[in-house]
Amino acid sequence: MDTSRIHVAVIGAGPAGLAAIKSLLEEEFQVTCFERRSEAGGIWAFSENPQFTSVTRGTRAQFSKFLIPFSDYPVPDDFSLHPGGEDLRKYYQSYAAHFGLLDKIVFNVTVSSITRSDDDTQWALHLAGEEAPRLFDKVIVASGSEVTPVIPVIEGLDLFEGNFLHSQAFKKPEDFADKNVIVIGQGNTAGDCAVELSSSSSKVYWSHRRGALVFPRVVNGQRFDAFASWKKTRMGFWIAKHLPSLHRKMFDSFFKWVVAKSWGKLDPQWRLERNAFYATTISGLVINDHLVPALRDGKVTSTAGVRRILGPRSVELDDDTVLVDIDAIIACTGYNNSLQVLDGIINYSRPHPDVRPIPDLYQGLFPLGHSDSLACLNYIVLMESASVARELAGMAIAQVWAGKSTLPSDSTMQDWVHQHQAWFANLCLTNPLPQYEGQLEAHDWLKFVDDKAGTGMYEHLSWTLKGIWFWLREPKLCSLMAWGVNSPHLYRVFETGKRKVWDGAGDAIRHVNLLSDIDLGYMKPKTE
Repeated sequence: MDTSRIHVAVIGAGPAGLAAIKSLLEEEFQVTCFERRSEAGGIWAFSENPQFTSVTRGTRAQFSKFLIPFSDYPVPDDFSLHPGGEDLRKYYQSYAAHFGLLDKIVFNVTVSSITRSDDDTQWALHLAGEEAPRLFDKVIVASGSEVTPVIPVIEGLDLFEGNFLHSQAFKKPEDFADKNVIVIGQGNTAGDCAVELSSSSSKVYWSHRRGALVFPRVVNGQRFDAFASWKKTRMGFWIAKHLPSLHRKMFDSFFKWVVAKSWGKLDPQWRLERNAFYATTISGLVINDHLVPALRDGKVTSTAGVRRILGPRSVELDDDTVLVDIDAIIACTGYNNSLQVLDGIINYSRPHPDVRPIPDLYQGLFPLGHSDSLACLNYIVLMESASVARELAGMAIAQVWAGKSTLPSDSTMQDWVHQHQAWFANLCLTNPLPQYEGQLEAHDWLKFVDDKAGTGMYEHLSWTLKGIWFWLREPKLCSLMAWGVNSPHLYRVFETGKRKVWDGAGDAIRHVNLLSDIDLGYMKPKTE
């Protein structure tokens, strides 16, 4: 296939968009990316614009530096164990510059909508401020999942004279110095927000209606993700698919130990009661190093949910408590995973009256009826590093469109969509926790993108002929890849005739495992 004549538009220059641009360029597609911000990096590029979701100055990565780089671009050795937002912004922009991606990006441009061209042969991108649309053969939407904030409905909100905002608009804790603030929500953002405010606000109330498993990045002296090798995570995903009750019991027991080891006895007044479903549900996990200590020290006060606003500065809670002299309410209530730019193109289905409509996306990527020219990277949520999952998805899309991988028939894809939507609806109806839009069954999905991208991981790290031959030729590297650090560099080792390999992948894997051993205390760093 002559891809050099095919022009692809990528919407969004965050980590997913950057990886998609690179994968497309490696297959010699023409690429133009549109980014509404002034720089690359997505939410990792701090912005004071209240309509742009971004990290704050205090945000740190939840996973360690060993698990978050692109597959062929290591992070600097001197990165902190859990890099901050500014370091990651520089890293993503360095990646874009190193691989010549910046010339492909048009900044400060918003794609308002997408339609078919008049002759129905291309996609027409309508840009804000431009009268004539721009035409493209294919489009990847990589605008992120944290774009459209969910604003809670609170009785009497019009009576409140303080500052009410969504966490999207929360940028600096200093803006709330010496103020009494209520933080609504139970996820990672709410925890981060409450902790950041505790350093400058007069009083911080953390308002939530359920418990959570709160645990730090480092447990018992070791980074939490050190156990998560490629083999162990894949075994876990297999158990989750085939033996979900056992999986839930195993992880509930594990997190019970983690929480006890990290914090000791939890005060019931913190409202962190445990549920077995929390351990296997993304929305049940909160990674935060300082939230429990802040609760213990009284810097953050846990309260019931907000019932209504009683007056200009007074708020009533679900347990009838009334908080007075409240200066601000920050709603850390998440986002709707919006594909508004594709309104009228993507179809939605509602598998159950109590479940929100779900887009008809094959494998969460390809819209039914347009899989040959349209793809989305917004609906990928699973218990895996988001940046890694989306880079793999971008590789898979590029290989499919380049003709090196194929998709099944339309009827087979439609059957998959119906089965997936039924699976997701069942999660929503049987799990007491809210489910993230775009959640995927990890075991099958990861095997799908591995096959389409052509990383060769499953066939080389299992008891196949290729796997046995690799183990005989490279026993140490084979062991590191299977049981060592679950580094993204694993995905660039094997030549399969599909995605591009990286000659430095093997050395990078050995190096990152050496750094990991030093971090874990298994080895001492060399001194000059």
